[in-house]
Amino acid sequence: MPPPPLPKEETMKIAIYALLLLGLPLALGGGALQGEPANPGSFYRATFLLPQAHIATITARAQELGFWIRIQQGQEVTYLQGAELCSACNPESEESFFGFPQLYLDEDLFLVRLDEEKYRLSVRPSAQNKGHYEVIVGAKVQSELEELRGEALNWLQKLGIVQTASLSLAEFPAEKKPQPPEGVRLDSLLYALTQAPDWHDFARERGLSLQGIRIKVIVELATPDAVLQGYHLIEEARSTERMRVLVPVSELIGLAKDPAVEFVRLPYEPHEAEGG
Repeated sequence: MPPPPLPKEETMKIAIYALLLLGLPLALGGGALQGEPANPGSFYRATFLLPQAHIATITARAQELGFWIRIQQGQEVTYLQGAELCSACNPESEESFFGFPQLYLDEDLFLVRLDEEKYRLSVRPSAQNKGHYEVIVGAKVQSELEELRGEALNWLQKLGIVQTASLSLAEFPAEKKPQPPEGVRLDSLLYALTQAPDWHDFARERGLSLQGIRIKVIVELATPDAVLQGYHLIEEARSTERMRVLVPVSELIGLAKDPAVEFVRLPYEPHEAEGG
């Protein structure tokens, strides 16, 4: 039985996504692992080209499957559970109600998060390769890698992300303290966030605050009054020498490599002096 229709304003939002996007073919890649068991706590990744996603299709499929859906347009955030608008939901209490499975929508970007009995899975924009996405699967129990590969492929197909018969998973090794490479002028904690198997889990563990797929950062400018384009920025404040912006996690590395940028860091948090 089809889900009930969306409220008019939500239908318009999803229609806007559909008008903006075209579907392009994609190729899945990654070093294949054959015949190896997947141990609890291990992660595997495949990266694929997806310059423009079928946001309307993905949204409709997620609604049919009862996903929690977070839609961000600028500073405005809307929540759905399946096809039902959650009018009482708000970002301040998101942790208390936003359950699995999850779909985050933000302009032409999306993030899927699943927490199943045997595995965790996410599909997200790649922080290393613009125009690419990556699927990351984490084993929760001893599993066959082929089983995890099949589950990942099944979800990619069910959500209309890709229509392919193959998926090569490569091991996703965890680095304890990854450091930004040469030319990436990015705070080391922010760089570690981009490399984490799950952005939201990492942020929670390290005391960072994500807003959907975005994080608040300070951009120190090498070029005064520079205009930065192509990074999905939401500008909150700026001066001649710096900007405070909300930026998707996937855009942090590219932003930190921009010649007009001197450094990207977390905002300084005020601390009360000893004695009050």
